[in-house]
Parts: sequence; structure tokens; C-alpha cells
Amino acid sequence: MLVMGALGLAMGVGLGVPELVVVAAPLLLLVVIGHLTNEQGIASVTIEVAPDRVLEDDTSTIRVAFDATRPARDVEVRLDLPAGAVLEGVRLGDVPVDPDEVLVVDLPEGSTTLTARVSFPGWGTYLLGGGSVGRRSPIGHHAYGLELTDRTVVKVFPHPAALRTILEPVETRLGFGELVSRAKGPGLEYADLRQWAPGDDRRTINWRVTARAGDPWVTQRHPERNADIVLLIDTFAEARRSIDATIDLAVRAASALIDAHGRRLDRIGLMAFGGPVRWIRPGMGDRHRYRLLELLMESRIDWQHHWRGLSAAPSHTLPANALVVGLTPLLDERMVAALADVRARGFDLVIIELEPTGFLPDPIDDDGRLARRIWDLERDHVRRRFSEQGVIVTDWHPGEPLDLPLVRAQHLRARLRGART
Repeated sequence: MLVMGALGLAMGVGLGVPELVVVAAPLLLLVVIGHLTNEQGIASVTIEVAPDRVLEDDTSTIRVAFDATRPARDVEVRLDLPAGAVLEGVRLGDVPVDPDEVLVVDLPEGSTTLTARVSFPGWGTYLLGGGSVGRRSPIGHHAYGLELTDRTVVKVFPHPAALRTILEPVETRLGFGELVSRAKGPGLEYADLRQWAPGDDRRTINWRVTARAGDPWVTQRHPERNADIVLLIDTFAEARRSIDATIDLAVRAASALIDAHGRRLDRIGLMAFGGPVRWIRPGMGDRHRYRLLELLMESRIDWQHHWRGLSAAPSHTLPANALVVGLTPLLDERMVAALADVRARGFDLVIIELEPTGFLPDPIDDDGRLARRIWDLERDHVRRRFSEQGVIVTDWHPGEPLDLPLVRAQHLRARLRGART
């Protein structure tokens, strides 16, 4: 515009053509006005996101703080939202703003804050805080833009299901907890009666039985112990339909088990098998549970051609006498081999099969039905192999409460222990 105006003015004056001067003069006038009004008016912009840890369907707030040297109209604010995040409410100070892909606001002079609430319908890891702020001069001659690069990782945890039944290990630890040990020792749970022996604590004498028998008898009790629980998450393969997938079932089951066993004061560990093997050794406490949940939020399906088996994880991730719970759809032979290796090392193993059949379309012809039948037979063969090794495999279907497979597993484990004795 400046070049055209200057060229037109020079030619008009030089050639003596007043029409060119009349055409070029407004162009130069617009340039002058544009330079006089080219102040952006926004001294600084900062962005922050809080909180960075929420539950599903809860909200996190994005705050964009402006410092304007003078009032600025029609400022365009674009917030980069990840897939699945929903913009629920936007306010500039106390004034509501229509939530849209591009937010157009009028900034007063001084400091003001734009707040936007973002909800997350599903668990996972989200990146918030990116975007841009732009504004045009009043006559549209200049445009300004500023990229917002301060991003924050927001981790959305699933709501843990309230479990009435949780798995009981065969062996317990010496640590104090709410799990009644099968051994006898100091505790609250009644175990048995026996005759008094030298060295017995007098406080254990059962005076009512002693009075009837004529000889001193003592009460034996079961001590309260805790256990080591290690969860194995299968991230090799999944079955998926629309937005639902077996990995979602695995994460929700793990979250519920972490919450339930944590309240029972068990030590809980986690191993995610897939691309890179990720693990957290068993521990207890609220801080440790947050670490487990954060690792769960990073669960995703990773394809890896080279798989080293359990040798990729340190030995202390699977303590002796730990109860190992596998959460898997049993779709990948590498996960099947890893679970078989766990059992071969003598660990107490329970497999919760994330039933993938419900995610598959129904066969539409004879060839499809035959293929489905062969596939079912192969899966039955895998279950039978684990059963022959003394491993309980219980299936969990989408839509069922997690208590159902846990009750089935406890019942089958009790029958198996009864058969062995």
C-alpha cells in the first residue's frame, strides 16, 4: 500500500495528472493512520493451568492473564484443546464469554484474567496451555500475534470402582495390615485352643476353658498381615470398537484394585508389558498410589518387534510370595509367554481376561463363523494350558461390575486349595 501510494503520487505530480494524486492520496493517508494506531495495547500475556491432576468428568481451569496498556477491542484468543477435552465455561473477569474455537474479547486497561474451564470425559494424559493471542489494528492495517507455549500436562484419573471382594493371596507378609494370616500368632482373629506350654504369655490363657478342663489352656489367634500385590498390564494388543477398548478395561480394573488393596494396607506394584517395559516396585502409602496411577495414565498400546520377556524388569519388581494379577485380553502370544514365565517361577498368579469378543463384529457368513470358531478354540486352548498349571483365568465382560470376576476367581481358588489339601 505504501509503495503503490508513493508511486501513484510521484507519477501524478511528475506527469501532471491530478487523477493519480487523488487516487494515491487516500492510500498514503491509510498508511499514516495505521502507523499512528499501530500500538497493540497488550504488554504481556501469561497462561497457567490448574489443577494438573483431576478425576474423570472433573474440570481443570486455564487462566490467561493480560496486562494491557490501553483498552483493546476484538482480541482473538485461541486455546489449543486436545482431543476429548471439552470447553465448558469461559469468563473474562466476571463477564461470561461464549465458548468457541476462537474467543473474541474486549480487554480493559490494566490487568485482567480470562478463565476457561475444561472437562475430560475419559481418563488419560492431556496437554493443555497452548494457543495464541491475536489482534488487528482498528482499520485492519496491522495484525499482531503471540503464541502461548507454556503447556501443562494434566493427568485425568478414572473413578475407582468400590469393590466388595478383592483377591486374597496364599502367602502374606510380616507387615501389619487387615489381611488375616493363616499362620498363628499375636492377633485379634480367633484361630484355635491348645494346652498351655512353658513360655506362653499368661494373657493368652482362656480362663473359661481352663476352669472347665482343670488344666491351663491358651487361645491361639491369627495375626493381621498384609500382602504383596503386583498388577501386570498388557499393552501388547487390544480389541477396540469405537472409543471403547480392552486397554480401558485394564486401566479401570487396575485403578480399582490399587484403591482396594491400598485401603487394606497391602504393598502394590505395577508392570506394564508392551513397547518399553515400565514398572514400579511394590510399596504402600498415598504417595506410592499416586505414582501407580500416574503410570497407569501413560498406558497405551505399543508395538515392539523385539521382546526380552521378564528379563527386561529388575527382579525386585516381583517379590517372593507376591500375588500377581494379570489384566490382559490374551491376544498376544508374548503376553501369554510372560504370564507362563511368571507361573513357572512359582508365583501365585490370577489372570483376569478382558474378554475381547464383545468388541468384535458378528460373523456375517459361513467363513466368518468358521474363523470365529477356530479363534475361540485357540483361546480355549490357552486357558486350558494355564488351568493345567494351577492358574485361575476368569473373564470380565464390558458392562459387568469388576466384583463378578473377582468373586469367581476367589471361589475357584478356594476350590483349588481344597483339592490340593
